[in-house]
Amino acid sequence: MSNTNQITTFAPMDFLSLVFRLGVVLAIFSFIWGLIRFGLTILRGGLPLAYPIALSLKLVQYFLIADITILFCGTKTDSSQLDLILSGLILLMYFLGKMQNMRSRFMILQFQNRGVQQPQQLNMNLELGVIVASLGLFVFLAIYPNYAENPASTWFYTNIIGIEKSPVFGFIFKIVGFFFTLNILIRLVSSFTLLLSGQAFTKPTDNNPQNPQDDPTHFDDYEELK
Repeated sequence: MSNTNQITTFAPMDFLSLVFRLGVVLAIFSFIWGLIRFGLTILRGGLPLAYPIALSLKLVQYFLIADITILFCGTKTDSSQLDLILSGLILLMYFLGKMQNMRSRFMILQFQNRGVQQPQQLNMNLELGVIVASLGLFVFLAIYPNYAENPASTWFYTNIIGIEKSPVFGFIFKIVGFFFTLNILIRLVSSFTLLLSGQAFTKPTDNNPQNPQDDPTHFDDYEELK
């Protein structure tokens, strides 16, 4: 079978399976990582983490996600280079989606707490840098997969597979994987729609120009919560 026929066969059938299975893996990892974060919060007496520490933990989290994704692709019996490319695309959308959700929550929190001084601030350049570094690690591990096998990633992946195979939790996370698949498909359709319409290449215009500082809902990436 030619490479063209393999890609044609892969696209309609295996892509959804790849998104679903990777979604289950990411959901279980988030569950385990959430338990670890909860333990750290208890050890700190319920105090929130400072932004530099939280960003460092996010870097470790995303590095582990990139590493575990490589292990996931390596354990597939029919794994191919196309799997790695599509997995990298899925990770990109996953990371960007989490960053957009975080920014939306930050904007809401900033608006609700106006007038209250908060020490924590959000640096979108650093957040984007974490995503770029994580995707860079994914590319490196895709080229040199032997480095993906280490005690930390192996422990996480082994526990992920164990939870996935359990009757109750496995079923719950498969439901999460289903909604993850829907979310990825919606993002893909939205992206292609923007590209086809040309809106992705046009600069938005402000019909009501004014000084941003006069707008009570104005959000600055580097502005502290007030």
